[in-house]
Amino acid sequence: MHLYLSHQEPWNATYTTAEGQVIYKVKTPLRLGTWTATIQRVIPNTELLDSPVGTPSAVEPNFQDRFGQLGQIEFHNIQSSRIRYQGQDVEASVFFRKSGFGWYGRHRIFTAPDGKEYKWKLGMKAPELVMNDGSKTPIARCHRKKFGILSKAACPASLEIFPAGKHIADVIVVTFVYIEKLRKDREQASVVASSGA
Repeated sequence: MHLYLSHQEPWNATYTTAEGQVIYKVKTPLRLGTWTATIQRVIPNTELLDSPVGTPSAVEPNFQDRFGQLGQIEFHNIQSSRIRYQGQDVEASVFFRKSGFGWYGRHRIFTAPDGKEYKWKLGMKAPELVMNDGSKTPIARCHRKKFGILSKAACPASLEIFPAGKHIADVIVVTFVYIEKLRKDREQASVVASSGA
């Protein structure tokens, strides 16, 4: 499954399939201090499916997409950020544990609702999610926006979720928003530090 982002910032974007169906929306209002990203997921429209075939529905057809809150991430600058997902409200330092080293800090490991551990690797250009079981099976990968320079076709940023991760797509999106914000903040800090500003 390939989800195309409407914006370069995953914490302020819609995530759309190749067919144009919006699956996730993430909004993070700009505020001083604490930023809260709210992640929403499309709710399948089953109103017409609930009626027996051939009988008129008691409800008018609704072709509008409806969204329900999936989770929230409260980003903090000094103290640990918070992740709210599936009834949990925990510090990011509890949700994730650190492991190894990547280009922009230590990799992050979490346990998904399926009971298995997954590792976000903080690469130089983009994060990648793999199984944390020694197999390093690819689960998801971020693709940067391509601008169409040097004969390559332009393409928006995307999050590719491989078949091995499709069953945990919701937690992949929630953790991706956190990981990519963390990675981008460290990338910007690195640029500022190297420029001597």
